[in-house]
Amino acid sequence: MMTSSVDPVRETAVRLLTEVEGGARLDSLLEGVSITDGRDRRFLHQLTAGAIKWRDRLDWILNSFSKRPVESLSPAIRQVLRLGAYQLLWLDRVPERAAVHSAVELAKRFEHAGTGGFVNAVLRRVIAEARQVAYPDRTADPEAYFSVFYSHPRWLVSRWLKSWGPEQTEALLGANNKAAPLFIRAAGAAGNPSPPPSSFGPEAVDDHPGVYRLSRPEGVFEDPTFTAGWFAQDVSAGLAARLLGPEPGDRILDVCAAPGGKSAQLAAAVGDGMVMATDLSPPRLRRLRGNMRRLHQQGVRLVAEDGQNPSALGPFDRVLVDVPCSGTGVLGRHPEARWRKAAADLPRHAVRQLGILEAAYQRLRAGGVLVYSTCSLEQEENDAVVDHFLSRNQNARLEVASRQFPQRPWAARTIQTLPGRDVGDGAYAARIRRLSGSMT
Repeated sequence: MMTSSVDPVRETAVRLLTEVEGGARLDSLLEGVSITDGRDRRFLHQLTAGAIKWRDRLDWILNSFSKRPVESLSPAIRQVLRLGAYQLLWLDRVPERAAVHSAVELAKRFEHAGTGGFVNAVLRRVIAEARQVAYPDRTADPEAYFSVFYSHPRWLVSRWLKSWGPEQTEALLGANNKAAPLFIRAAGAAGNPSPPPSSFGPEAVDDHPGVYRLSRPEGVFEDPTFTAGWFAQDVSAGLAARLLGPEPGDRILDVCAAPGGKSAQLAAAVGDGMVMATDLSPPRLRRLRGNMRRLHQQGVRLVAEDGQNPSALGPFDRVLVDVPCSGTGVLGRHPEARWRKAAADLPRHAVRQLGILEAAYQRLRAGGVLVYSTCSLEQEENDAVVDHFLSRNQNARLEVASRQFPQRPWAARTIQTLPGRDVGDGAYAARIRRLSGSMT
């Protein structure tokens, strides 16, 4: 028999979702919750990430059955309804009665009994009629359909339809709404790494040596075998370091390096060489330092600096420039990010990215190689930045990525991986060689 007590996991979910809607980051909030049971923490993550990812489709459904528009409700009651509908329509293991009852009790807790009755009525209609909800016409208005049905901002859907076409866009949107897989990479030499513990279900990933996908990742970060020699890194994120082509003895600069996955990858490749990892943020540098200590990467030197105004250090044999960006290639890992992007942000990002790229190029020796990379799918942050840079620097030459990665769908003039088409996140990388002479 059900009691009138409020489930603490669901109550916490409502509070976190309300804070996220106010601007907080979900991952930071989840780190600070007091729930210690592993199963409850996983359920909390599932509830919050799912309700955020599917926000617009949930609101479309709820607005079909509510006399009051979802956007007119208080922040807490909006989240209560979204959580209730998400559990009813997406989580097969949650009984309908439990989902509705918990939502009603939460509504009473955050407001009053009358609100509980309202929530009960709306969710009962969701149970009975949600499968018959009419969405925008896919043929007449594909932008509206994809935006609502896959719960993404319409401006992004519009861009992606123009860039990738309807089939790839639909696959991309679907991939963003799935739980992001966990990949790990060996911290040591990548020639023939030992596999991680079998209890985590490691699966080797084609075309990505030393990388494993974990089918059972629970508890991996506490496992002593993992902490001694592995680090989490998406397969696409590692491509930029591979495109750079580090060799033993190289002196490498890693710009905007935190949290350090690429730095560790580079350090393993250069052996007795040196990797200088720079970042402007002190907290991110502290995290990078902790990761390098854990992985016993003693050859990584950390420097706090602004990528656009660096200290006069150099020259370097190779430079990796992984710039801050819109992150539209990693929306599956950051559920709230899709709702905080705007098309107007892209030109501002591009100005900063070009400044970081030009400053980093100044520190590259003649004959050296630089790789510019982002986790973006947007042309303004990728090819447009690289082409602008090349037009201003006569001694810079683009070296096509397909020479290093032949017959890969994600490698042509540059690298561009696409969720839903390729394994892993969306990532971009361009390889540039400095011939001789000074900047022009």
